[in-house]
Amino acid sequence: MGEIEALARRPFAAAWSRQACADEAERTDSIFLVADDGAVRGYVLARVFEGESQLLDLAVVEDGRGVGRTLWSALAQAARGRGCRKITLEVSEKNSRAQHFYRRAVAKVVGRRPKFYNDGSDAILMDFPLA
Repeated sequence: MGEIEALARRPFAAAWSRQACADEAERTDSIFLVADDGAVRGYVLARVFEGESQLLDLAVVEDGRGVGRTLWSALAQAARGRGCRKITLEVSEKNSRAQHFYRRAVAKVVGRRPKFYNDGSDAILMDFPLA
Protein backbone atom coordinates (compact mmCIF):
# COMPACT_ATOMS: atom_id res chain seq x y z
CA MET A 1 0.00 0.00 0.00
CA GLY A 2 2.94 2.37 0.54
CA GLU A 3 3.79 2.50 -3.17
CA ILE A 4 0.16 3.21 -3.99
CA GLU A 5 0.01 5.96 -1.38
CA ALA A 6 3.08 7.60 -2.96
CA LEU A 7 1.43 7.49 -6.39
CA ALA A 8 -1.74 8.97 -4.92
CA ARG A 9 0.23 12.06 -3.88
CA ARG A 10 1.41 13.05 -7.37
CA PRO A 11 0.24 16.30 -9.04
CA PHE A 12 -3.51 16.38 -9.81
CA ALA A 13 -4.06 13.45 -7.44
CA ALA A 14 -6.86 13.18 -4.93
CA ALA A 15 -4.16 12.53 -2.29
CA TRP A 16 -5.46 9.20 -1.04
CA SER A 17 -3.92 8.14 2.26
CA ARG A 18 -2.78 4.58 2.89
CA GLN A 19 -5.83 4.00 5.09
CA ALA A 20 -8.22 5.53 2.54
CA CYS A 21 -6.81 3.27 -0.20
CA ALA A 22 -7.09 0.21 2.04
CA ASP A 23 -10.64 1.12 3.07
CA GLU A 24 -11.69 1.70 -0.53
CA ALA A 25 -10.16 -1.61 -1.65
CA GLU A 26 -12.29 -3.43 0.94
CA ARG A 27 -15.59 -1.94 -0.23
CA THR A 28 -17.84 -4.33 -2.13
CA ASP A 29 -18.86 -1.54 -4.52
CA SER A 30 -15.27 -0.66 -5.46
CA ILE A 31 -13.01 -1.78 -8.26
CA PHE A 32 -9.36 -1.52 -7.23
CA LEU A 33 -6.80 -2.86 -9.71
CA VAL A 34 -3.01 -2.70 -9.45
CA ALA A 35 -0.43 -3.12 -12.23
CA ASP A 36 2.44 -4.94 -10.54
CA ASP A 37 5.50 -6.61 -12.05
CA GLY A 38 7.28 -7.07 -8.74
CA ALA A 39 6.87 -3.35 -8.11
CA VAL A 40 3.72 -1.29 -8.35
CA ARG A 41 3.53 0.36 -11.79
CA GLY A 42 0.09 1.90 -11.39
CA TYR A 43 -3.40 1.49 -10.08
CA VAL A 44 -6.99 2.36 -10.89
CA LEU A 45 -9.76 2.90 -8.37
CA ALA A 46 -13.45 3.21 -9.19
CA ARG A 47 -16.79 2.83 -7.47
CA VAL A 48 -19.85 1.10 -8.92
CA PHE A 49 -23.27 2.66 -8.42
CA GLU A 50 -26.54 2.05 -10.26
CA GLY A 51 -25.11 0.84 -13.55
CA GLU A 52 -22.20 3.27 -13.64
CA SER A 53 -18.59 3.07 -12.61
CA GLN A 54 -17.20 6.34 -11.31
CA LEU A 55 -13.45 6.65 -11.76
CA LEU A 56 -11.94 7.89 -8.52
CA ASP A 57 -8.27 7.72 -9.48
CA LEU A 58 -5.92 6.31 -12.09
CA ALA A 59 -2.17 6.68 -11.57
CA VAL A 60 0.96 5.28 -13.18
CA VAL A 61 4.60 5.48 -12.16
CA GLU A 62 5.79 6.35 -15.65
CA ASP A 63 3.86 7.78 -18.60
CA GLY A 64 4.10 6.34 -22.09
CA ARG A 65 4.61 2.67 -21.19
CA GLY A 66 1.07 1.43 -21.79
CA VAL A 67 0.32 0.80 -18.12
CA GLY A 68 -2.47 3.38 -18.08
CA ARG A 69 -4.09 1.85 -21.17
CA THR A 70 -3.85 -1.61 -19.63
CA LEU A 71 -5.43 -0.43 -16.38
CA TRP A 72 -8.16 1.45 -18.27
CA SER A 73 -9.01 -1.67 -20.30
CA ALA A 74 -9.05 -3.80 -17.15
CA LEU A 75 -11.34 -1.28 -15.45
CA ALA A 76 -13.71 -1.32 -18.43
CA GLN A 77 -13.81 -5.11 -18.37
CA ALA A 78 -14.39 -5.24 -14.60
CA ALA A 79 -17.10 -2.57 -14.81
CA ARG A 80 -18.88 -4.44 -17.61
CA GLY A 81 -18.69 -7.56 -15.47
CA ARG A 82 -20.54 -5.68 -12.74
CA GLY A 83 -23.28 -4.59 -15.15
CA CYS A 84 -22.07 -1.02 -15.72
CA ARG A 85 -23.11 0.81 -18.88
CA LYS A 86 -20.51 3.56 -18.62
CA ILE A 87 -17.53 4.93 -16.72
CA THR A 88 -17.88 8.49 -15.48
CA LEU A 89 -14.98 10.71 -14.46
CA GLU A 90 -13.91 14.23 -13.74
CA VAL A 91 -10.55 15.74 -14.60
CA SER A 92 -9.03 19.13 -13.88
CA GLU A 93 -9.11 21.61 -16.73
CA LYS A 94 -5.39 22.07 -15.99
CA ASN A 95 -4.55 18.38 -16.48
CA SER A 96 -4.22 18.31 -20.26
CA ARG A 97 -2.29 15.00 -20.23
CA ALA A 98 -5.15 13.19 -18.52
CA GLN A 99 -7.73 14.86 -20.77
CA HIS A 100 -5.81 13.65 -23.82
CA PHE A 101 -5.55 10.13 -22.38
CA TYR A 102 -9.31 9.91 -21.75
CA ARG A 103 -10.18 11.37 -25.16
CA ARG A 104 -7.95 8.77 -26.82
CA ALA A 105 -9.87 6.15 -24.84
CA VAL A 106 -13.04 7.61 -26.45
CA ALA A 107 -14.42 9.34 -23.36
CA LYS A 108 -16.70 12.25 -24.22
CA VAL A 109 -16.98 15.60 -22.45
CA VAL A 110 -20.47 15.86 -20.96
CA GLY A 111 -20.20 18.84 -18.63
CA ARG A 112 -18.17 21.08 -16.40
CA ARG A 113 -18.11 21.94 -12.67
CA PRO A 114 -16.85 25.52 -12.27
CA LYS A 115 -14.23 26.13 -9.59
CA PHE A 116 -14.51 22.53 -8.38
CA TYR A 117 -10.92 22.10 -7.21
CA ASN A 118 -9.16 23.85 -4.32
CA ASP A 119 -7.04 25.88 -6.73
CA GLY A 120 -10.19 27.29 -8.35
CA SER A 121 -9.92 25.25 -11.55
CA ASP A 122 -12.93 23.66 -13.20
CA ALA A 123 -13.63 19.94 -13.34
CA ILE A 124 -14.33 18.59 -16.81
CA LEU A 125 -16.91 15.79 -16.66
CA MET A 126 -16.48 12.89 -19.07
CA ASP A 127 -18.34 9.66 -19.85
CA PHE A 128 -16.94 6.51 -21.42
CA PRO A 129 -19.67 4.22 -22.78
CA LEU A 130 -19.30 0.50 -22.13
CA ALA A 131 -20.97 -0.99 -25.21
